[in-house]
This record gives sequence, C-alpha cells and structure tokens, in this order.
Amino acid sequence: MTSSQSELDAYIRGQEKRLAERTPQLPFEPAEYARRMTELRSRMARQGIDILILSSPDGMCWLHGYDARWYRSHSSTRFPPTQCTIVHLDHDRAYLIETPEHEQLAHLTSHATTFRGVPGTGIGGEITLEDFVSFLAEELAAHGRPNATVGVERWSSVPNPAVQTAVEATLTSHGYRMVDGTAAVRAARRLKSAAEIAVIERAQAACDTGIRELRRRVRVGMTELEAWSVYMSAVIAAGGEPSAMHETIAAGAPMPMLHGSSSRRPFRHGDHFHTDVAAAVHRYHARATRPFHFGEPPRELAALARIVAGAHDVLTATARPGLPFRTLNRALREYYADAGVTADGWAGGYELGVSFPPDWVGEFCWSSTDRETDEVIENGLVTNFESCAFVAMVDTVVFDDDGARLLSSLPRELLIVGDDGRGGTR
Repeated sequence: MTSSQSELDAYIRGQEKRLAERTPQLPFEPAEYARRMTELRSRMARQGIDILILSSPDGMCWLHGYDARWYRSHSSTRFPPTQCTIVHLDHDRAYLIETPEHEQLAHLTSHATTFRGVPGTGIGGEITLEDFVSFLAEELAAHGRPNATVGVERWSSVPNPAVQTAVEATLTSHGYRMVDGTAAVRAARRLKSAAEIAVIERAQAACDTGIRELRRRVRVGMTELEAWSVYMSAVIAAGGEPSAMHETIAAGAPMPMLHGSSSRRPFRHGDHFHTDVAAAVHRYHARATRPFHFGEPPRELAALARIVAGAHDVLTATARPGLPFRTLNRALREYYADAGVTADGWAGGYELGVSFPPDWVGEFCWSSTDRETDEVIENGLVTNFESCAFVAMVDTVVFDDDGARLLSSLPRELLIVGDDGRGGTR
C-alpha cells in the first residue's frame, strides 16, 4: 500500500514536533554558561573588542554548549563553513548563526539565546559564501554599533582561510575594524570551574578503565588497531567518548610512533608499546600514557620507566599556586640531570579542556626546557603532564590550592603483560 502525500507530510511534521519537544541535555547549569559569558565579555573589554565572531567549534561549545559533528572546515566549496556565534560587549545575548536545518540540533545542545538560520540561494537551497557573509554583515548592522571593532578567531581552522578572508573583507568594507580575538576566547577558557573539573575527572576515569581493560586482554599477535578497539570499547562502556584525536596504541620507540595512528601491525614477542590515549566526556578531555612490555623487560627499559615515573613526584612536591613555572621547570631539569638523562629527559604539558577534531591541545603550554617564562601556576589550570626519557608516561594534572593533583589512578610503572600469546598481566 502506498501512503498518500498528505500522510507522509503529516508523519514528517509529527516527527519534527516530537524532536522539538525534547528537553535539551546540557552538561552544565545555566549559571555556569552565564559565568562563561561574563568572563568572555570581560576579556573582550580588555582588548577593546565590541563584537566577537566566535567560530571555533570548541569555543562555541564552551560558551553555550553547541555540539555538532560537521563544521565544513575542509568540505567542498559548495559547502562553506556557515556557523558562528556573535557576542556583543553591550549585552549578554548570544546569537548562533547556522544552517536552518541545524535549528533543532541547536535547540538540543545549546544554551545560546538566539538562533539565526542563514537563507541559502545555492543549488538545492544550499548556503553560498556570498549568502553567509552578506547575512553576517546584516546581523552585525541590525544588532551592533556602526564602525565597531570586530574580533575574529584567526587561529581557528573554522572557518577555512577562504571564508575567513571573505568575512573580513566584507566587514571591513562596511566600516568595521577587524582584529584577532583568539586571545580573548582562549584566555576566558583557560582556568576551569569546579563543574568543568568534575567532567574532566569523569573522562579520566573512563580513560583509566580503557587502559586497564587493554592490559587484561592484550596478547601477542593482536594488531595495534585491535588493541585500540579493546581500549575504546571499555572507554565507552565506562561513560567516556572518543577523543578529538586518534587514541594511538603503537609498538616501538615513542617518537615518531606516538604521532602516528594505530596500524594493522601485530604485536610480537618482546615488543614494548605505548597507550598514548585520551577519553572525553561532553568533549572535555583527560589524558594517560603508559608503556607496556610483553614479557620480562630489558633492565635499561625498566630503569627509564622508573625515571619518567619519578618526575611525577617532583611535580607534586614542587608545584603550588603562585609559583613561577620556571621554578618547576628547573626542578624537573635537575631531576633528570641527577637521573643521568640530561639530554633525553623532558617534562611539560599543554592545556586540556573542551576540544573538537582535529586536536585536543589547548592554548597554554609549559616545558621543562623553558627557562625564561613569566607564567605562574594558577588555581583551576588543567594540563596533561608528560614525562619522557625514551619511554613516556602521561597523566592529567589539576593545579589547585593544594598544588598539583594527578587525576589518573593507574600505576606509574612499566606494565608487563604475558609473553606467551595469551595476554594478561604478570
């Protein structure tokens, strides 16, 4: 039996109504998003920005929760990136500009005050580049001041350079002064609230669960990708999500292998490998890396593992709020020198938080090799902590009133697994 057109139309409208009636599942309370808006506008004021065009997926998600999987950053020229959030210094309403077909997605994932769908004139009603930049100019004219200073995120991959160039040229022609607003956005996000740290802790628990399950099940003959599948299945079962970057499990020297992707290479007797992984909850990331070895490890490898593990103790013994990072860096350098790995020993980290593909690395970075930095340890800063001397161990660290708190509950040691083809620990 063939349904009539009216029946099909009625079914579609009914399904759309059901979706529109669903309650948004936002990970944070409205007060948390209000706090973020206040902080961002404060940063805008310090940099003299009247209007901010927030275009990075992670920036928009941080500000009001919007979460999608397609941002058109590297798509066909027929599909230019057409999403951004407009923030005004004069008021706290956030305008989310997107394709009209994503309005329900915005309703379900975003705390943004206003949704503006861009009308398209391209084939099939698609939005052209001209449609987007013209609509953006009209929105700014309708809701902003003339000749305002407009900040854009020039360090974001969204939009791509072609669209960013067109946006800036069009707005300049309308009398706006264009500046880079990346620093304002990233500075506002740098220190994490208690609510954000709680989510990162959940991500760390999922990450740790994945590594424990891999330790239980890994075996000689399993490929790196099969090991990755074991890890990811356990992460998801523990309430975590895939990270913004491939979670590498790879045999061989840490570099360059840990910057590659897991492959179909099988593990062999006597291999050592690393789980260089992360897990996310609500796009907030936590990290962990541990070295593994099939069977009894060489003495030298075991010694290096003890050295990189010991650097974590230096971190927790030294770090405290207000301490210059150069002091912590010096303590780590001296530790590696005393351990006899002056050339190869290194520690440091980068900011963790809400991230989207292709990267989980945040703005703030620190390194034991940096002797000149004026940065100080601040309460609420969250980074990974990488300790490396051929082998690598990575944790997530929260800097708070008590100093440095490592989130991972995994043992900081070389993890030995069975070398008899059956997996399991020894």
